[in-house]
Amino acid sequence: MSENTEKTISPEEKSGFSAYDRRVHRWGRISMFLALAAMYLPVIGICLRYGVGINWAGVGAGVLAVWAAFGMNQIIEPFTFAPMLGAGGTYIGFTTGNVSQTKIPCVVSCQEIMGVEMGTREGDIVATLAVGTCSLITTLEVAIGVAFVSIIYPILTSPVLAPGFNNVLPAVMGAMLMQRIMANWKVGIMPFLLGCASAFLFGQAWYNKNGLYIMLVLIAVTIAWAYYLYKKGKIQ
Repeated sequence: MSENTEKTISPEEKSGFSAYDRRVHRWGRISMFLALAAMYLPVIGICLRYGVGINWAGVGAGVLAVWAAFGMNQIIEPFTFAPMLGAGGTYIGFTTGNVSQTKIPCVVSCQEIMGVEMGTREGDIVATLAVGTCSLITTLEVAIGVAFVSIIYPILTSPVLAPGFNNVLPAVMGAMLMQRIMANWKVGIMPFLLGCASAFLFGQAWYNKNGLYIMLVLIAVTIAWAYYLYKKGKIQ
C-alpha cells in the first residue's frame, strides 16, 4: 500500500493569518478605537465642566474643510504605506501620525540595516518595532520641545538654521527615493520618469496642486508595470 504523503493544511495556512496576525489586528483595532475616543475627551470635558454647547454647524463646516483638504490623502496613504509598514506598523503609524515624514524613513532604514524585505513576515516585525520606537522618540522630542519652547524656538527660527530646516524633508524624501529605485530599478524607474516628466511639462505649481491624484495614477502605473515585467520574466 502506498503511503499517503499529502500535506495537511491548517486553517491558519488556508486563511493566510497566523495567531500573531490575529493578535496584531485585534489589539490594533482596540488601540485605534481608544485613541479616537481619547481625542474627543478634552472637548467633552470642557463642555461638561463649563456647560458649553457644541456648535454642530461649525463642526460640520470644519469637518468638510478638512475632508476637502486631506480626504483624498487619507484614502491614498493607507494603500501606499501599508505594504511598507505591515499591519502592526500601520496601526501604530496612523494612530501617532506623521507617517511619511518620520515613520516611513525609519522603517526603510531599519529594514535595510536588518537585511529584510518589506512585505515579508520578518519585514513586518522590523517595521512594527521601527514605528513603535520612532513614535516613542518623537513623543519624547515633542515633550521636550513643549517644556523648553522658549529656549528652543529662537534657535530653530534663526536665519542661520532656517535654510537647513526648510530642506530637511526634500533631503529625506530624495534619499528614500534613490534607495527604493536602486533596490529594484527596473520597476522604480518608470514612475520616477513619469513623475519628472509631468512636473516638467505642466509646471511645479500644477504638480504640487494635484500631487495626490498624481500619486494615485503613479501607483496604478507602477503595479501595471511591475506585473508586465513579471510576466516577461524580467523580475521575480
